[in-house]
Amino acid sequence: MDDVAAFLRNAYRHGSVRDADSRWIALEPHSIGREQGEALRELAVAEGAGRTVEVGLALGMSALFLCQAALELGGRHVAIDPYQRESWNAAGLRTLREAGVEDVVEVVEEESQLALPRLVGAGREFDFAFVDGDHRFEGVFLDLYFMTRLVRPGGLVVVDDMWMPAVRLAVAYVERNLRARLVPDALPDAFRWRRRRPFERGVPRGHGETAVLRLPARSPRLEWDEFVPPV
Repeated sequence: MDDVAAFLRNAYRHGSVRDADSRWIALEPHSIGREQGEALRELAVAEGAGRTVEVGLALGMSALFLCQAALELGGRHVAIDPYQRESWNAAGLRTLREAGVEDVVEVVEEESQLALPRLVGAGREFDFAFVDGDHRFEGVFLDLYFMTRLVRPGGLVVVDDMWMPAVRLAVAYVERNLRARLVPDALPDAFRWRRRRPFERGVPRGHGETAVLRLPARSPRLEWDEFVPPV
Protein backbone atom coordinates (compact mmCIF):
# COMPACT_ATOMS: atom_id res chain seq x y z
CA MET A 1 0.00 0.00 0.00
CA ASP A 2 2.80 2.43 0.89
CA ASP A 3 4.57 1.79 -2.43
CA VAL A 4 1.41 2.51 -4.41
CA ALA A 5 0.71 5.72 -2.47
CA ALA A 6 4.29 6.89 -2.96
CA PHE A 7 4.18 6.17 -6.69
CA LEU A 8 0.91 8.07 -7.06
CA ARG A 9 2.25 11.08 -5.16
CA ASN A 10 5.38 11.23 -7.32
CA ALA A 11 3.51 10.68 -10.60
CA TYR A 12 0.99 13.46 -9.97
CA ARG A 13 3.66 15.80 -8.66
CA HIS A 14 5.74 15.24 -11.79
CA GLY A 15 2.69 15.06 -14.07
CA SER A 16 4.01 12.08 -16.00
CA VAL A 17 5.20 8.47 -15.91
CA ARG A 18 7.87 6.58 -17.85
CA ASP A 19 7.31 4.11 -20.66
CA ALA A 20 9.31 0.97 -21.43
CA ASP A 21 12.14 3.07 -22.90
CA SER A 22 12.23 5.43 -19.88
CA ARG A 23 10.68 8.28 -21.86
CA TRP A 24 8.28 10.49 -19.95
CA ILE A 25 4.61 10.49 -20.98
CA ALA A 26 2.34 13.23 -19.61
CA LEU A 27 -0.61 12.07 -17.54
CA GLU A 28 -2.95 14.62 -19.09
CA PRO A 29 -5.18 14.11 -20.97
CA HIS A 30 -4.80 10.33 -20.91
CA SER A 31 -5.17 9.57 -17.20
CA ILE A 32 -7.68 9.94 -14.44
CA GLY A 33 -7.17 13.03 -12.25
CA ARG A 34 -5.91 12.53 -8.72
CA GLU A 35 -9.11 13.65 -6.98
CA GLN A 36 -11.23 11.56 -9.34
CA GLY A 37 -9.00 8.55 -8.74
CA GLU A 38 -9.13 8.92 -4.98
CA ALA A 39 -12.92 9.15 -5.11
CA LEU A 40 -13.03 6.03 -7.30
CA ARG A 41 -10.88 4.16 -4.78
CA GLU A 42 -13.04 5.24 -1.84
CA LEU A 43 -16.19 4.21 -3.67
CA ALA A 44 -14.77 0.76 -4.35
CA VAL A 45 -13.73 0.36 -0.70
CA ALA A 46 -17.14 1.53 0.54
CA GLU A 47 -18.74 -1.08 -1.72
CA GLY A 48 -16.48 -3.81 -0.38
CA ALA A 49 -15.37 -4.31 -3.97
CA GLY A 50 -12.34 -6.56 -3.73
CA ARG A 51 -12.83 -7.93 -7.25
CA THR A 52 -12.48 -5.11 -9.76
CA VAL A 53 -12.16 -4.94 -13.54
CA GLU A 54 -11.42 -2.09 -15.92
CA VAL A 55 -11.27 -1.50 -19.65
CA GLY A 56 -8.46 0.89 -20.61
CA LEU A 57 -5.19 0.52 -18.69
CA ALA A 58 -3.36 3.29 -20.60
CA LEU A 59 -0.74 4.76 -18.21
CA GLY A 60 -2.00 2.69 -15.30
CA MET A 61 -3.23 5.40 -12.96
CA SER A 62 -6.86 4.30 -12.55
CA ALA A 63 -5.57 0.74 -12.10
CA LEU A 64 -3.42 1.87 -9.17
CA PHE A 65 -6.37 3.44 -7.36
CA LEU A 66 -8.40 0.27 -7.85
CA CYS A 67 -5.40 -1.79 -6.73
CA GLN A 68 -5.37 0.19 -3.49
CA ALA A 69 -8.95 -0.88 -2.91
CA ALA A 70 -8.14 -4.48 -3.85
CA LEU A 71 -5.16 -4.56 -1.47
CA GLU A 72 -7.23 -3.16 1.39
CA LEU A 73 -9.94 -5.75 0.79
CA GLY A 74 -7.71 -8.69 -0.03
CA GLY A 75 -8.83 -8.87 -3.65
CA ARG A 76 -7.45 -8.59 -7.17
CA HIS A 77 -7.83 -6.36 -10.21
CA VAL A 78 -8.19 -7.16 -13.93
CA ALA A 79 -7.11 -4.56 -16.52
CA ILE A 80 -7.91 -4.96 -20.22
CA ASP A 81 -5.97 -3.01 -22.85
CA PRO A 82 -5.06 -4.29 -26.34
CA TYR A 83 -2.95 -1.23 -27.12
CA GLN A 84 -0.62 -1.27 -24.14
CA ARG A 85 2.48 -1.82 -26.25
CA GLU A 86 1.26 -0.35 -29.54
CA SER A 87 -0.02 2.99 -28.22
CA TRP A 88 1.58 3.39 -24.79
CA ASN A 89 4.91 1.61 -25.23
CA ALA A 90 4.07 -0.45 -22.13
CA ALA A 91 3.93 2.59 -19.86
CA GLY A 92 0.99 1.13 -17.93
CA LEU A 93 2.83 -2.15 -17.41
CA ARG A 94 5.84 -0.24 -16.11
CA THR A 95 3.57 1.75 -13.78
CA LEU A 96 2.19 -1.46 -12.29
CA ARG A 97 5.68 -2.91 -11.88
CA GLU A 98 7.21 0.18 -10.28
CA ALA A 99 4.26 0.59 -7.93
CA GLY A 100 4.72 -3.00 -6.80
CA VAL A 101 1.28 -4.33 -7.77
CA GLU A 102 2.12 -6.75 -10.60
CA ASP A 103 0.99 -9.66 -8.43
CA VAL A 104 -2.36 -7.98 -7.75
CA VAL A 105 -3.26 -7.21 -11.37
CA GLU A 106 -4.17 -9.53 -14.21
CA VAL A 107 -3.46 -7.66 -17.45
CA VAL A 108 -5.30 -8.85 -20.56
CA GLU A 109 -3.76 -7.42 -23.73
CA GLU A 110 -6.72 -8.11 -25.96
CA GLU A 111 -9.70 -6.14 -27.29
CA SER A 112 -12.33 -5.89 -24.58
CA GLN A 113 -15.02 -6.99 -27.06
CA LEU A 114 -13.22 -10.35 -27.16
CA ALA A 115 -11.81 -10.51 -23.64
CA LEU A 116 -15.00 -9.70 -21.72
CA PRO A 117 -17.18 -12.45 -23.23
CA ARG A 118 -14.33 -14.87 -22.56
CA LEU A 119 -14.44 -13.86 -18.89
CA VAL A 120 -18.21 -14.39 -18.93
CA GLY A 121 -17.71 -17.86 -20.41
CA ALA A 122 -15.15 -18.66 -17.71
CA GLY A 123 -17.69 -17.82 -15.00
CA ARG A 124 -15.75 -14.86 -13.64
CA GLU A 125 -17.55 -12.40 -11.36
CA PHE A 126 -16.60 -8.93 -10.15
CA ASP A 127 -17.93 -6.40 -7.66
CA PHE A 128 -16.99 -3.21 -9.50
CA ALA A 129 -16.12 -2.19 -13.07
CA PHE A 130 -14.54 0.92 -14.58
CA VAL A 131 -15.09 1.52 -18.30
CA ASP A 132 -12.72 3.93 -20.04
CA GLY A 133 -11.59 2.25 -23.24
CA ASP A 134 -13.04 2.49 -26.74
CA HIS A 135 -15.22 5.61 -26.91
CA ARG A 136 -17.12 4.74 -30.07
CA PHE A 137 -20.73 3.79 -29.44
CA GLU A 138 -20.39 0.14 -30.44
CA GLY A 139 -17.32 -0.29 -28.23
CA VAL A 140 -18.88 1.34 -25.17
CA PHE A 141 -22.14 -0.53 -25.70
CA LEU A 142 -20.40 -3.91 -25.82
CA ASP A 143 -18.22 -3.09 -22.81
CA LEU A 144 -21.28 -2.11 -20.80
CA TYR A 145 -23.36 -5.07 -21.94
CA PHE A 146 -20.73 -7.58 -20.89
CA MET A 147 -20.05 -5.71 -17.64
CA THR A 148 -23.72 -6.19 -16.73
CA ARG A 149 -23.05 -9.93 -16.99
CA LEU A 150 -19.69 -9.89 -15.20
CA VAL A 151 -20.44 -7.58 -12.28
CA ARG A 152 -22.48 -9.19 -9.51
CA PRO A 153 -26.13 -8.22 -9.02
CA GLY A 154 -26.27 -4.95 -7.14
CA GLY A 155 -22.67 -4.10 -8.04
CA LEU A 156 -21.41 -0.90 -9.66
CA VAL A 157 -20.28 -0.06 -13.19
CA VAL A 158 -18.52 3.31 -13.53
CA VAL A 159 -18.24 4.93 -16.96
CA ASP A 160 -15.89 7.81 -17.71
CA ASP A 161 -16.14 10.62 -20.30
CA MET A 162 -19.87 11.26 -20.26
CA TRP A 163 -19.26 14.47 -22.20
CA MET A 164 -19.16 12.27 -25.33
CA PRO A 165 -22.54 11.63 -27.00
CA ALA A 166 -21.65 8.03 -27.91
CA VAL A 167 -20.87 7.23 -24.27
CA ARG A 168 -24.07 8.87 -23.03
CA LEU A 169 -26.18 6.96 -25.53
CA ALA A 170 -24.69 3.61 -24.47
CA VAL A 171 -25.27 4.45 -20.80
CA ALA A 172 -28.85 5.49 -21.53
CA TYR A 173 -29.54 2.17 -23.24
CA VAL A 174 -28.21 0.14 -20.29
CA GLU A 175 -30.16 2.30 -17.86
CA ARG A 176 -33.46 1.98 -19.74
CA ASN A 177 -33.27 -1.59 -21.05
CA LEU A 178 -31.06 -3.51 -18.62
CA ARG A 179 -32.53 -1.85 -15.51
CA ALA A 180 -29.30 -0.27 -14.28
CA ARG A 181 -29.89 2.72 -11.99
CA LEU A 182 -27.89 5.91 -12.29
CA VAL A 183 -26.45 6.98 -8.90
CA PRO A 184 -25.83 10.73 -9.26
CA ASP A 185 -24.37 11.28 -5.79
CA ALA A 186 -21.88 8.37 -5.72
CA LEU A 187 -18.89 10.50 -6.81
CA PRO A 188 -18.14 14.24 -6.66
CA ASP A 189 -18.31 14.41 -10.47
CA ALA A 190 -21.06 11.80 -10.89
CA PHE A 191 -23.25 12.28 -13.93
CA ARG A 192 -26.93 13.21 -13.83
CA TRP A 193 -29.26 13.79 -16.76
CA ARG A 194 -30.85 17.06 -17.70
CA ARG A 195 -34.46 16.88 -18.80
CA ARG A 196 -34.88 14.12 -21.39
CA ARG A 197 -35.77 15.08 -24.93
CA PRO A 198 -36.85 13.27 -28.13
CA PHE A 199 -34.02 11.41 -29.85
CA GLU A 200 -34.38 13.41 -33.06
CA ARG A 201 -33.11 16.41 -31.13
CA GLY A 202 -29.85 14.61 -30.35
CA VAL A 203 -28.47 12.57 -27.46
CA PRO A 204 -29.58 14.04 -24.12
CA ARG A 205 -27.04 15.99 -22.12
CA GLY A 206 -26.33 16.10 -18.44
CA HIS A 207 -23.97 17.29 -15.73
CA GLY A 208 -20.92 15.40 -14.51
CA GLU A 209 -17.98 13.55 -16.00
CA THR A 210 -18.51 10.01 -14.70
CA ALA A 211 -21.65 7.85 -14.70
CA VAL A 212 -22.13 5.43 -11.80
CA LEU A 213 -24.58 2.63 -12.59
CA ARG A 214 -26.01 0.35 -9.91
CA LEU A 215 -26.96 -3.00 -11.41
CA PRO A 216 -30.31 -4.50 -10.42
CA ALA A 217 -30.36 -6.99 -7.56
CA ARG A 218 -31.88 -9.51 -9.96
CA SER A 219 -31.09 -9.76 -13.66
CA PRO A 220 -34.07 -8.58 -15.72
CA ARG A 221 -36.00 -11.13 -17.75
CA LEU A 222 -36.74 -9.32 -20.97
CA GLU A 223 -39.22 -10.35 -23.62
CA TRP A 224 -37.66 -11.50 -26.87
CA ASP A 225 -38.69 -8.27 -28.64
CA GLU A 226 -38.50 -5.85 -25.73
CA PHE A 227 -36.87 -2.49 -26.36
CA VAL A 228 -37.13 0.81 -24.56
CA PRO A 229 -35.84 3.87 -26.49
CA PRO A 230 -32.76 5.04 -24.59
CA VAL A 231 -33.82 8.69 -24.53
